[in-house]
Amino acid sequence: MNMLTKSAEPECRGPRTNSGQRQPPIRAFMDDLTVMTESVPGCRWILKGLEELVEWALMRFKPAKSRSMVLRKGKVVDKFRFNIADTAIPSISEKPVKSLGKVFDCSLRDTTSIQSTCTELDGWLKSVDKSGLPGKFKAWVYLHGILPRIQG
Repeated sequence: MNMLTKSAEPECRGPRTNSGQRQPPIRAFMDDLTVMTESVPGCRWILKGLEELVEWALMRFKPAKSRSMVLRKGKVVDKFRFNIADTAIPSISEKPVKSLGKVFDCSLRDTTSIQSTCTELDGWLKSVDKSGLPGKFKAWVYLHGILPRIQG
């Protein structure tokens, strides 16, 4: 996969940091790819190049499992659509994505994620309290079952 991503990088340059250094346009970890460019056409070029290379390698992308997000002046813009194999990639405002236990949506805020985590924690604590277990077993469930989920 690393060879494919490196082969698709010449299609467009990546974004520039405040210090003037260029970042790579494609970042990969395991089976996940993140494409970041300064312009929408640049992203389309990279997606087209990636699609050709992946097709050459007899693999395919799953657009339904992918998400797109276009930022303009710090706000999410839904005006642009990206396609892979003539199938539209859903935007993050249409279908929020959950990664590492946190939900990412178009608001770019984590207040809803924090609230859902708090209600989930409240439900776990109430179910342990109503379980009828003795105190030391409740402490064990909290220590080994609930606490690791919170700490992430």
